[in-house]
Amino acid sequence: MLLGGVLLSLAGLGLVPLLPLAAVPQAILALAWLCLSGRECLAFWRGYAGGGALRIAADGQVLLQSHGGGWLPATLCPGSVVLPRLAWLRVDPPGMSPYAELVSAERQESEEWRRLQVIWRHIGAA
Repeated sequence: MLLGGVLLSLAGLGLVPLLPLAAVPQAILALAWLCLSGRECLAFWRGYAGGGALRIAADGQVLLQSHGGGWLPATLCPGSVVLPRLAWLRVDPPGMSPYAELVSAERQESEEWRRLQVIWRHIGAA
């Protein structure tokens, strides 16, 4: 995922010279693009490095497992989506930047995936 984000950022940067603008606005747009893309990639990396697993309780409480093994409370952010075979969960852990976690049904046991979908029906719209 991180590599894909970096490659897409570079592809977007390569499109800036194709815009029908003068050199100065193109340079400003390129710099802004690099800053925003870098910030997103850094947030993704921090999320990846900071947590190990997610636990979502039936009441909507979200816990993030740290690499030390402990569980930290986190907040499920708006923009999270659970589909029949794929979930994109936006998480805001304390003391870290919010990040998104891509979860695939193929990696999960079917009972756990069904449980996530049931919980999501109850808390997803909130």
